[in-house]
Amino acid sequence: MQLHLTSGGVLVAGVDGINAAETVLIAQRKYADLKHRQSQIGLTIPEAFVHGIRHIGYLSNVDAIAELIDNSIQAYSQRVDLVFGYDGSVSLKKPSQPAVVDDGHGMAPEMLRLAMMWGGTHRENDRAGLGRYGYGLPSSAVSIGRRFTIVSKVAGGQLFAVTLDLDALDAGKYRNSAGDVALPSARRARLPAFINEYLRRTFPEGWHSGTIVVIEKLDRLDWATTLGIRINLVRHFGVTYHKLAKETAIHVDSHRVLPIDPLFLTPECEFFLLDEDRAQSLDRIDIKVRNPAAPGQEGQISLRYAWLPPSFGAIDKTRDAVGLNANARFPILKDYHGLIFSRNGRIIDVQSRVPWTVFINNDRYIRVEVEFSASLDEMFGVTTTKQQVSVSTAVWHALREAGLPKAIEHLRGKVRSAKLERRSVGGQRQDPTGLEEISKRLVQVPSHRPVRTVPLFTRDGVSLDLRPSDRHPLFNGTASKIETSRALRALVGQIINRASSSGGRRRSDYECLLEDWSDVLTRTGITDAPQILGSTDE
Repeated sequence: MQLHLTSGGVLVAGVDGINAAETVLIAQRKYADLKHRQSQIGLTIPEAFVHGIRHIGYLSNVDAIAELIDNSIQAYSQRVDLVFGYDGSVSLKKPSQPAVVDDGHGMAPEMLRLAMMWGGTHRENDRAGLGRYGYGLPSSAVSIGRRFTIVSKVAGGQLFAVTLDLDALDAGKYRNSAGDVALPSARRARLPAFINEYLRRTFPEGWHSGTIVVIEKLDRLDWATTLGIRINLVRHFGVTYHKLAKETAIHVDSHRVLPIDPLFLTPECEFFLLDEDRAQSLDRIDIKVRNPAAPGQEGQISLRYAWLPPSFGAIDKTRDAVGLNANARFPILKDYHGLIFSRNGRIIDVQSRVPWTVFINNDRYIRVEVEFSASLDEMFGVTTTKQQVSVSTAVWHALREAGLPKAIEHLRGKVRSAKLERRSVGGQRQDPTGLEEISKRLVQVPSHRPVRTVPLFTRDGVSLDLRPSDRHPLFNGTASKIETSRALRALVGQIINRASSSGGRRRSDYECLLEDWSDVLTRTGITDAPQILGSTDE
């Protein structure tokens, strides 16, 4: 009986009295023995390949780390953690050693250096789980740092590890007497202190098996702080792995990743009960497709549809989801806007352009997911990094025959009708920004102070950099406490507004700015510094 991970995340156990983990370890040892007899253990390609593969094309560190999460899930892990180690010579805000730790079945020592090789997997061309090519682990690790170590332990065994250091590779330290590049054998290992502390705290009864990937010499880390990494990964992983969350719990820096259905149809997922608005579904469509590139391979494509009320992304339901009125759902509406593609239960791409239409801003309130099995990888043009698809003409034809274009127009019609009904109930058009109401209040409360026209900032004549104007009341001390308080709230509000309506790296930058400002207030003696949303576990 073949082991596999279904699209719903169900793990199939072994047979003949051998459990799933033991069956995998037997397969690993057979694979390693075969490779030992066929050839030397080596990279089999020159150093130039390793440096070139660093530019394999991950869209961000998020996608690279997701490759390691995939491996952990396929190793039947119940828990996967991204933990951070810090070098004492740098800020404790910025990690120097990110590590992915799982409690899966682990790897046999003879498999470890094979796992470090590109293409080194006993699951080659396996279509049952998340991995297939054997490129994910080494490619993702070197895309972030110049050194990585794989540490693993099987049940009842000892810790073994193998390391690849690109600086040592450049210096020729991996070349043997014949001049070939060869990785060293796995050796008994000792864990870094921060991982030992994590294991002690997380597994009080002992860490019995699993794999750890530690990345060092970080020269391609996207985010400047741990907070930035956590904010981006928690939301991204929440969506990417929402169908697999029941089987494997994912944590980032001790924060549990909660599942987020981008269609908002799953009651147990985040934001389903955020307020009274609910996503409305259409019937799911399942179709069978044969893959001509893989004889005998037949796969399934499932289409999920939903449309959302026009107020779905708003806090105040009488106004549009603009600026500070955007709720916690809005970033998901923005980032996952278009046709959402999911492979074996793991989301890998979103496309806003399809052959018969383009998804515009108003289409954020229609949601479409295309779920497909890995047996159709060639037809969906799945890349080795599993972060995008290139859909074949045959698949587009099958989707058209299944009624996808008509369904999209039907969803658009539902949203248009809901908008018209909302306007008729609410009377005249609502002011989406609230500026009209603010203006009315200002007119009703006359001011006896003259209007100031002093600029808030001035620009340096040489560098052209902006700097506060010493003539402005906010900076020369003549503004009242109330005026200063209002100005401060307006500034922080604008930053939070930009952060909540932005995605990815830009959102992280805004939130790190607020955190740094909070630290400055603390250091200067203002002890009641504000807490930044997301900086503590709820």
